[in-house]
Amino acid sequence: MAKRISVARIDEIQRLLALGHKDRFIARSLKCRRSKVAEVRLAGAGTSASAFVSAVDSSPLWTERVDWAAVLKDIGDGFELKRIWEEKAMDSTSYPNFWKQLNRRYPHLLKATVTLRDFEPGTHCEVDYAGDKIEWLDRNGVVHDAHVFLGILCFSQLIFATASPDEKSLNWLSAHQKMYAFFGGVPSVTVCDCLKTGVAKVHRYDPDLNPAYAELAAHYETAVVPARPRHPKDKALVENAVRLVMRLFRFMYRGHRFLTLAEVNQALLQVVDRINSRPHTRFKISRRQRWEAQEKGRLKSLPAAPFEPIEWKTAKVHPDSTIGIESATYSVPHRYRGNYVRVKLTPNHVEIYLGNERLAMHARDKNRQGARVILNEHLPPNSQAYREGTPQMILSQARFVHVDLQKLIDELFQADTLGHLRRAQGLVRKSYLELQALGRPVASPIIAEAIGRMREYNRVRVGFFSETISSLKRQHFHKGEDREISRLPHNPMLRNTPAAVDTGSIISPQA
Repeated sequence: MAKRISVARIDEIQRLLALGHKDRFIARSLKCRRSKVAEVRLAGAGTSASAFVSAVDSSPLWTERVDWAAVLKDIGDGFELKRIWEEKAMDSTSYPNFWKQLNRRYPHLLKATVTLRDFEPGTHCEVDYAGDKIEWLDRNGVVHDAHVFLGILCFSQLIFATASPDEKSLNWLSAHQKMYAFFGGVPSVTVCDCLKTGVAKVHRYDPDLNPAYAELAAHYETAVVPARPRHPKDKALVENAVRLVMRLFRFMYRGHRFLTLAEVNQALLQVVDRINSRPHTRFKISRRQRWEAQEKGRLKSLPAAPFEPIEWKTAKVHPDSTIGIESATYSVPHRYRGNYVRVKLTPNHVEIYLGNERLAMHARDKNRQGARVILNEHLPPNSQAYREGTPQMILSQARFVHVDLQKLIDELFQADTLGHLRRAQGLVRKSYLELQALGRPVASPIIAEAIGRMREYNRVRVGFFSETISSLKRQHFHKGEDREISRLPHNPMLRNTPAAVDTGSIISPQA
């Protein structure tokens, strides 16, 4: 194949030939083959350079063996160009030659319109999750997936990466916090993908952000601009960063087994540091050097107060004036029963909203063991009277029954009033029934002994209390009685008695 030669080079060859230089000297000076110099000399001084280029730029012979119509059809069907070359022309030429010849014949196929994006320092960053997950093994032998979050500053192309157990809202917000801290500031615009934790409603011109994500953007004073759905070129830099980081990570830690999520993050930090420290092919300096020299000082300062990651949920106010969130119960003013409310969860508080009005705020229960966080002023009047009066009333009734019962119920209320309220009611009711049935002189010692047995066996239960009282009553009323059963010696209805054995004593049915 004749190598393509520029017009300027041909003009220079013709000038040197006119000066009388030899072909060898011209080829050595211009770093080209002597055959090219000879071709120009044989073409003659009157031949134009553009005509000469067209004359020597002929297609190679291997192109005649390629079915270019079939190649065009495969390209139109969306097949990869390299796979087409392997099938159609791998035996004839190399892949670069095939690509160049295709580009020369059909330039409209490979030359798409490209818009270069110019970024000012400190203006844009792009974020996204990597499609590939990183596996790690816990101490119980269970395999978990680590989801990799990446961010990149668009001017210096400084890369940040961190891993989390999932892609839920709290981890999404926490990853942004770590990213801004890593960058040493906040860019004016943050470009994200259209995932649910970031964008609640997708719209090309007016998208609705997730409320928690919108609050993070307001706290850091950055504008969140979601990319268009199915348009990865809107965030091409972070897409390329995902490819760079994951490809180097797989290579550096091939065959390595991670045992903790912290170990995965430490490995990601080493990978990112290696990429940020090596010279960029276009900048000729490293990403970190470009960030320190030109972009770090142009970023917005980090807020003085740290952002508290929040989460929003929807709940319905039950008839008992409470909502259930994360296995805990929180009270709401009773006039809002039956309404759906929005619940804002911060690390330390639970805030309940109806529209833009905050109805209640409680300390957040983190134990997730069914705690009831209730304010009396949120309940209707009858419920307030019940909650405030019932324990005192039960203690007063227990004191009337027996002092030991009053002490036992007081200890139960000191541990958990609501948890032992029904049990205390059962103990008092059973004791009252015994007082009415037996009278105080008889029932009082039985009740005291039953309470002692409950303490002895550590079984403060209404059922055990009832069984113990029944047993003590039987012992009390049958004390000293002879329990031997006396039978008549000649009962004809008993087996193995002389009367039953004597057949003559039995009247025949025929009689």
